Amino acid sequence: MTDTEHLAAARRLQPIIMELRDRFDVDRTLPGSLVEELHAAGFFRMWLPRAIGGAELAPLEFLEVVEELSRQDGSVGWCTTIAAGSARLAGAMEEDAARTVFGSGEGVLVGAFYLAGKAVAVSGGYRVSGRWSYGSFIGCADWVASGCLTAAGAPLLFLCPRSLVEVIDVWDVTGLRATASNDYRVKDLFVPERLTIPLVDFQPPPRRDGPLYAIPMTSVFFSSVATVAMGIARAAIDTLVEMAAAKRSAGSLVPLRENALVQIDLAHSEALLGSARAYLFEEFASMWRDVVAGRPITERDRAKVKLAACHAARSAIEAVELAYQSAGGAALRYGSRLERCFRDVNVAGQHVMLSRQGTLEPVGRVLFGLSPGTARL
Repeated sequence: MTDTEHLAAARRLQPIIMELRDRFDVDRTLPGSLVEELHAAGFFRMWLPRAIGGAELAPLEFLEVVEELSRQDGSVGWCTTIAAGSARLAGAMEEDAARTVFGSGEGVLVGAFYLAGKAVAVSGGYRVSGRWSYGSFIGCADWVASGCLTAAGAPLLFLCPRSLVEVIDVWDVTGLRATASNDYRVKDLFVPERLTIPLVDFQPPPRRDGPLYAIPMTSVFFSSVATVAMGIARAAIDTLVEMAAAKRSAGSLVPLRENALVQIDLAHSEALLGSARAYLFEEFASMWRDVVAGRPITERDRAKVKLAACHAARSAIEAVELAYQSAGGAALRYGSRLERCFRDVNVAGQHVMLSRQGTLEPVGRVLFGLSPGTARL
C-alpha cells in the first residue's frame, strides 16, 4: 500500500463502522469482524518494518489515518494507534525476536509501558511479576509489552504472548468504552532476555536503521493520542453542522444554524481545531525533517512536540464541548453522535500523557533552559 491507499482504506471503512457502532458501548470491545477488517487493511502494520511485512508509513501519513478512523469512532482510532504504534518497537528488537512477535506482519502487539512490574534476573532472562492498568485492545492482541524495573533499578520492557497474562475486566467507564482497556497481570513469569527491550530516558534504543525508529517513543505517543482527540472533535463539528440545518431551538422558527451564538461557537470550534492541528503537525513534521537529515533530537525539540500534542488535545476537548452545548437537548440522548463524542474526547484527554500538570510544567522548565525533571519528555 502507498500512503494515499492507507487513508483511502480508512475512509472505506466508514459504512462498516457506522453499522456496528451501536454495539461498542454495550460490548465494551470492538467486534471481531471489525478487527479483521482493520487487520486486513494493514492498519496494525503501518509502523512495522518493511522487512517483516510492514509499511513504515511516514509519520504525518500515519497521523492522518488515525485522525480519520477517530473521526469515524474514537475507540476505533484509539485501538488502531495503540496497536500500530506498538509495532514500532520492532525497530528496537533483534531480527529474530521481532519475527517471533510479528511473524511476517500478522502479530498484534499492545501493552502498558509504564514501570509497574518487577523483573528479577535469572539464567537466560528474567522472572517478572506485576499488574498494569489501561491495557487498551489487549483482548484482541497476540503479544503484550509491559514496563518494569529490574532489582538494580534499570527500566525495561518485556514482551510475552497475550495468552500468558491474566486479563482483569475492569473497563466500565464513560467513554472510549470499546477500547477494552482492562487491567492485566503476570506472576513469576519467565521472559527470555531476547524478548526484553532496555529503556534509556524512557526511550527504546533503535536497533534498526531508518528515521522512523529514531523518533523518540514519547513524541510518537503524545502525537498519536492527541490525534485521536482531534479526529473526535472533527466528528463533533461535522455533526453539529449537519444537525443545525434542520433542528430548531424551542420557540424558534428558524433552523439552529441561523442562531448567531451557534454561528460564533462553530467558528470558534473550527479555529480551535484547525490551529491546534496545524501546530501539532508542523512540530511533528519538523522533528521528522531533523531525523531524516540525521540531526540529533534535542530536549527542546521533544518539549515542543509534547506541548503541541497537549494543546491539540485540550483544543479538541474545547471544540467538542462547544458543539455539544450548541446542539442543546439534541446532544443529551445516550448513544447520539455528539453525546458519544463528548464522552470519548474527555476520556482521551484524561490520559496522563496529556495532562496539563504532567505536560506543561516540564515543557516550561525546558523553555526556561532548565532540566525537564522527567524522562517522559
